[in-house]
Amino acid sequence: MEDYGAAWLEDTGTDFYSQEYWYLVAMTLIRHWQGRPLNVSDAYGAMKTGCSKTRENRLKKVMAEHWCTKVKDQADQRRTCLEATENILLLGREHFRSTLGKAVRLLSNQRLLKRDLSPLLCAIECAGPSLDKPCLLPWAEFLVGYTNDWNLAFDRRFRTDEYWLLFVRCLRGGWANRPLTMGEACECMATGSARTREKRIAFAASRGMIEKRRDGQDQRMTTILATSRLQDCLLGHFARTLGGASMLIDRLSERRDLA
Repeated sequence: MEDYGAAWLEDTGTDFYSQEYWYLVAMTLIRHWQGRPLNVSDAYGAMKTGCSKTRENRLKKVMAEHWCTKVKDQADQRRTCLEATENILLLGREHFRSTLGKAVRLLSNQRLLKRDLSPLLCAIECAGPSLDKPCLLPWAEFLVGYTNDWNLAFDRRFRTDEYWLLFVRCLRGGWANRPLTMGEACECMATGSARTREKRIAFAASRGMIEKRRDGQDQRMTTILATSRLQDCLLGHFARTLGGASMLIDRLSERRDLA
């Protein structure tokens, strides 16, 4: 999942590296592949934070990239829908294809599924428009569920683009018996000024997710550790993630039109 975040950053750039742009782009593609374009009201609802003006500005920014255009709903001319452009279809197809391929390779290499996944992986690596609905659509829907699960696990207080890397690397640092320093904790976040990153750490500490400690060997250095509360939230979240991904990929590997 850390690789997934890096893939989104690489594919879209820092200007669109946020949970809200991810939801907007993912839901536009999902609804296009479902054959029922996202209307403007639903587009605003897809984003989880921000006032109406903020959400409107995000949509304008996505449209300025020529990722979608506004069209009248054919069934109800009073409503305006978002039509996915070829630009976003190409970007989305490559993004979801490559990230699904990484997930399949992970399950295959770790032998987490008994099934031979090589035919499915071959189909994904050669994916064209014909695999959008049977293959990429369920993967995109799974990822929306994954992000929703994160937000619910953390009571919608810690957005993925701001806290995901911080929380996960704090956990991994503790497991490796090498806790992050304050500088490393700030550096691992992908966005925000130095002051903003420090405020995020302070907020997470005030909510009992992380704790600051003086280094045992160098009292001048502060380390950041995941609390038991954060570890419980992350372990539950990732257990559900791994279980859901395994079931999805197992179902995809059974489809004759894919493998």
